[in-house]
Amino acid sequence: MPYALDRANDKDLLGQTPSLAEMTGKAIELLNKNPQGFALQVEGGKVDWAAHANDAGALIYDQIAFDEAIRTAVDFAEKDGETLVVITTDHGNANPGLFYGSKADDHFDRIQTFRHTNEWILREVNNSTTAPALIDKIEFAQGYAITSEESKQVLAHYRSLGGESLYNPRNLPYKELAQIQARYTAVGWGSMDHSADYVELAMLGPGSELLPCFVKNFQLHNLMLDAAGLSR
Repeated sequence: MPYALDRANDKDLLGQTPSLAEMTGKAIELLNKNPQGFALQVEGGKVDWAAHANDAGALIYDQIAFDEAIRTAVDFAEKDGETLVVITTDHGNANPGLFYGSKADDHFDRIQTFRHTNEWILREVNNSTTAPALIDKIEFAQGYAITSEESKQVLAHYRSLGGESLYNPRNLPYKELAQIQARYTAVGWGSMDHSADYVELAMLGPGSELLPCFVKNFQLHNLMLDAAGLSR
C-alpha cells in the first residue's frame, strides 16, 4: 500500500487503492453478515514503516488515516451496541519529537502542506540525479529548499545502493534526509528502531470496563475472550 500522503496527491493511486477507512468499512460490512459475530483486526502498518524511515510526513498522515479507520469502527460499534473496539499498538518506534527553536512552530507547520513523503523523494533519485534536481524535487514535494551541500550529502549515498534491511532493502538514505529535514520541520528522531516506551491503549463498548490502568499487550488476548464470554 502507498503512504496516505502520497496517495492523497496522486490521482492514479486514489483510483487504484482504497483508504484504510474504506477497507475497514468494507470488512465490517462483510463480516457483520455472520450471525455469531466477528473479530476484525485493522493495522495502520505504514505508521511503523514511516517511523523506521524517520519520515515525519509519512508518519503523521498515515496516523491520520488510522484515526479515520478508527472513526469507521467506532461509528459501527456505537450503532451496533454490542461491539468492543480496542485501540492500541504493539510498540513504540524511533521516538520522534518536536524540538525547540525560534521558528519551531513555523517549521512544524510546513508538514501541513507536504505533497509527498521522503520515500517518494528518495525512491526516484539515482546516480544521475544532480544536486539542483534534488533540491527542486524536495521543494516540490515538501515546500522548502535545502542547500547545495545538503543535496550533495544525500546524493553521495547513491554510489553504493543495496542492502538487506527489511524496511530499507535499497539502503536509501532515509536517516541522512531526516537529519537535514529536521532543520526545516523541527522534528528530530531518537533512532530508526523500535523503542521500549509505554504505549496508549483504549477500549470502547461492552467489556471495556475490564481494562486496567496498565496491562501488558499480550494479556489483551484473554481480556478480549473474557469480554466476549468465551472460554480460554
